[in-house]
Amino acid sequence: MKKIDSRQKYNILTKIVEICCSTPQINVRLAQMAHYLCANGLAPTIAFYLLQRRERYLILRIAADSDGSLQLPVPPHSYKLPFSDDPLCKPLTTLLPSPLDPDTLNLNDLFRNSRPHGWSLPLADENHAYGTMVLLNPTPFVVDNETILFLQVVCRQIALSLRCSIYKNRGKKKVRRLKFLHRIGAQLSASDDIQSVFSQLFDSTLPFFSHSASILNVFALEQSEARSLEEGFSNRDQRELVLQVSRTQTSKTKFIQHPLVIDKKSSLPPPSYPIYEQFFKQFCAHIILPLHSQDQMVGTLEFFLADNPQSRNLLPLENEDLELLEILAVHLAATLERARAQDQLSAANQASLLRTRQLTFSHQMKNTLMAADTPENIIRLTLGALVSNEGFTCSPALYFALQENKNFWDALFYATAPSPASAAPKTKEEGGNLKTLTQHLLTASSRIPQKIQENITECRLPDLDTAPSRFQQAVTGGKPTIIPAKFVTVLHPKLKALLPGQKIVIIPISSQEQLKGLILANADYINTQDLSYITLFTDAAALALDNTQLYQRLQSSLASLNNAQSRLAQSEKLMALGEMATSIAHEIKNPLVSIGGFARRLHKKIPDQSREKTYSQIITKEIERLEEIVNNVLSFSRPESNKFEPCDLNLLITETIALFSRELKNQEIDLTVQLAPKIREVECDRNQLKQVLINLLNNSIQAMSNTAAAGNRKILVRTSCYSDLMEQKEKVLVEIEDNGDGIQKQFIHDIFNPFFTTKHEGTGLGLPICHRIILNHQGDIRIQNREGKGVKVSISLPFNHKTQPGSTI
Repeated sequence: MKKIDSRQKYNILTKIVEICCSTPQINVRLAQMAHYLCANGLAPTIAFYLLQRRERYLILRIAADSDGSLQLPVPPHSYKLPFSDDPLCKPLTTLLPSPLDPDTLNLNDLFRNSRPHGWSLPLADENHAYGTMVLLNPTPFVVDNETILFLQVVCRQIALSLRCSIYKNRGKKKVRRLKFLHRIGAQLSASDDIQSVFSQLFDSTLPFFSHSASILNVFALEQSEARSLEEGFSNRDQRELVLQVSRTQTSKTKFIQHPLVIDKKSSLPPPSYPIYEQFFKQFCAHIILPLHSQDQMVGTLEFFLADNPQSRNLLPLENEDLELLEILAVHLAATLERARAQDQLSAANQASLLRTRQLTFSHQMKNTLMAADTPENIIRLTLGALVSNEGFTCSPALYFALQENKNFWDALFYATAPSPASAAPKTKEEGGNLKTLTQHLLTASSRIPQKIQENITECRLPDLDTAPSRFQQAVTGGKPTIIPAKFVTVLHPKLKALLPGQKIVIIPISSQEQLKGLILANADYINTQDLSYITLFTDAAALALDNTQLYQRLQSSLASLNNAQSRLAQSEKLMALGEMATSIAHEIKNPLVSIGGFARRLHKKIPDQSREKTYSQIITKEIERLEEIVNNVLSFSRPESNKFEPCDLNLLITETIALFSRELKNQEIDLTVQLAPKIREVECDRNQLKQVLINLLNNSIQAMSNTAAAGNRKILVRTSCYSDLMEQKEKVLVEIEDNGDGIQKQFIHDIFNPFFTTKHEGTGLGLPICHRIILNHQGDIRIQNREGKGVKVSISLPFNHKTQPGSTI
């Protein structure tokens, strides 16, 4: 090393100060200073070994000679703490220059292997050591004390430059952190949407967030539900691995007060968590940040640092990093608490609105139920209110009626929520009315799919004495009760398909303090508070049923009285008419027989080709018609002797239809027969019912023979069973429907009067005879007339008779 004078030292020091105060990055300035010092003969090669982050190791950063920067080995060798007795590292502890000894050369430092001789000088100030400046040469060289002192001054100036660079970088980092906290704080204060703010954490320029994945766990508190937010995962397998690691720490994280850092160097997890072995193949650290608000833990924020140089360089976390995370945790916890409070307030408002709506709806239902005119409509309206979205969304719902005489429960009505396409009824304030509400609610129990209808038909509950005790307690309690579905679906295998759900509300329906029916409905979307509002209109339904039954009894009594009066008047009229008809018929019949006999004998003797033959044929037919009229009059006036016995009604109908097969074919009438299967036998007079069916079918055929166009003539014969809620018994229904021209409106009230007819050749006794037969069977016959479109005749008959009916004249 050549000797340098004082002026050269001054120039060198001035240049070094100038370079230290320049603006380029610190690595560029170090390379410039090393090159300048070598060019001025201070050493053949100069290298800077700098302490890396958190002073954990010393690494070769910059090297240069008189020709400029030198290529460094990749990777450059590093001296790890605690430092050995290597002379290169010794100045960091002694703060004094140290000559380099080839005998103590670290063979791993490839850069020094070709330059074993030299000096190592400390780069330090009064507080910290930042590294060493090493003078290197392939051969030994001597440096005098005066030069050593000068180099120490140079090193002190370089150390000051390093300290300024470090402080500057720290200042920039703090500014970035403050800006980050300000931005996140402003976003959290302005928004309650945690998802959007959480996702923006990873858009930050801070390395800590840009090189990590994260999970925000929000705990379930009070009425709020637990949830998790995720960001930064590169693939599905990585996400599944992280979720398993997160779950292993769930129980522990609920009690921590400060950030918990788990990395593979400083704080290995216990052996009970083998999942971390797989975890540390992809990540270098797991950081758990507790979120506290108002002395309770509301969640955790977990970071998973990717295993790359940028993330490894962040470990171990400094106090400033931990402070940043804790401040972020405070902001997130406050936002979570604010969002929870907002959700609770919104839920309270929604609950208040729901209660108001339910109370208003219950009041409307009371008025609607009181306006209902039949028990069937009352039950259907109640079911519609339960399943309707405007009501309580207890969809679906099923009504069972108690069959007292047989001690079992029949499923009669089923309702499900109407489709969204059906318009909801307006409230009274909006101009709606009870009629609109009634129509809307009744749609819930109409148009039941065929599969569900079949399940309802088969669903019959036995005596409830065998039901689970929870079910019996709910029924005998008299008020709506919610119980688990398993205590209900065990009663019948079809109930699980008809009433899916985890909970079922049981609503007893009583009439005159006696249990008459049960409503079973899905209760997954209601709670016990809703039951008080449901009780309001179910009690109204029970009261409406009582009122309806009283009204129907009054109507029935009035109708019975009117019917008795009508029957009495009719009987008196028919009696007088019968006596007169019988007398006249007997007086006419004897001479008519003589006339008919002689007319037929004359008709046979007249030649076929003569004109008199045609006249005699007309006379003969008219005499036959007079004989038929006389016979009908005598038959109508004669008391019937009824012989009641069990009869297969479907078989009787089939036999009767067979009598008209040729006539139906000749007139091109399409006959459709829909007989309900498994109808039990009806107690009746087989011959009389057959006469009724013949008269009705004959009327339908005659009605279409002169009106409906050929090829479009249709007759429908149908049987079915139904439950008469008023009389509390099952009945069979027979319907005969045609598409003829129907009955003129002015004639409809006279069709059951004897001798009234609109036919040219009719006697007017067909329908009166049918009416009398059906009344003798304790049944009912009704005519549904559609003028210009056809007639439907409905006959309802009981399966059994309480008393053997007498004859009716």
